[in-house]
Amino acid sequence: MPSTIRTQTSAPGIMSLVTPALFFVAALSGSYLFSFKTRHARSRKRDMTVARARGIDYESGEEDVSRNAESQQLVYDSGTDDDFLMVLDQPQFRTTFGVRSGAAVRGYPSYGGVYVLHCTPVELDFLQLDRFHIAMRSPDQVEEDIHCANMRRLGATWWESEGAYRRRGMDIDRSNEPVTFVGWPSGGGIWVLRTTLEDASERGIGRINNCYSMDERCRLIRQMGGTFYDHPEQGLSLGY
Repeated sequence: MPSTIRTQTSAPGIMSLVTPALFFVAALSGSYLFSFKTRHARSRKRDMTVARARGIDYESGEEDVSRNAESQQLVYDSGTDDDFLMVLDQPQFRTTFGVRSGAAVRGYPSYGGVYVLHCTPVELDFLQLDRFHIAMRSPDQVEEDIHCANMRRLGATWWESEGAYRRRGMDIDRSNEPVTFVGWPSGGGIWVLRTTLEDASERGIGRINNCYSMDERCRLIRQMGGTFYDHPEQGLSLGY
C-alpha cells in the first residue's frame, strides 16, 4: 500500500518538469522556422533583383542575350542581413582606392570600352584627380573623352569591357604582361620605358612610382633605360 501511494504522488512531479520542457522546445522550433523563412525570403528577393539586373528569368534561369550584363555595375553593401543591391546602368566611379598606394583610374570613352590605369600620386596630379577622395565619372561625355585622352598620355590600356579587364587580371601567368612608364618633363618631350612585368619585378623598376614630382619621375625613367622623344606621338599612341 505505501509503495502505491509513492507511485501515484510522483507522477505529477515528473509531468511538472516535462511539460515546460516541451513548451520550450516548441517555442524554439517555431522561432527557428520563422527566422529561416524570413532569411529565405530576403535571399530570394536579392536573387530576383540580381537576375532582373542581368536580364535573367529567375524561374527558368535563362539569360536574355539582348542585354549586356557587363555594361552594368553592381554595387553591394554587405556585412548585415539587410544587404542591398544597387544597379547602375553605367559605371560611375573614375577613381577607386584599395590597399595599395595611389588609385585605380578609369575612363569611359564615347566609342565604348574602358581605359584602366593604376596611378601613382604624381600621375593623379597629372590627371588633376584628388589623391584622397573618390572622383566620379563626368556626366559630360566630351569632358570624359578629354579625360580618356589624358589617360592615354600616361599609357593607359583600353579594354573592351570591365569584364575583359577583370578576366585578364585572373590569369595565372602574367610574367610577359607589358608594362609602360611614361614621364612628361617640364621642358617638353616625353620619356617612355616599355618592359614586362617580370623584368620590372627583377630590376625593381617600380621604384619609379616613388617619385615626388613628374620631373623626378622622368629622371628615374631615364636611369632605368627609358627613351626620350622630342615629339610625344613618336613614343606613345595618343590617338583613339
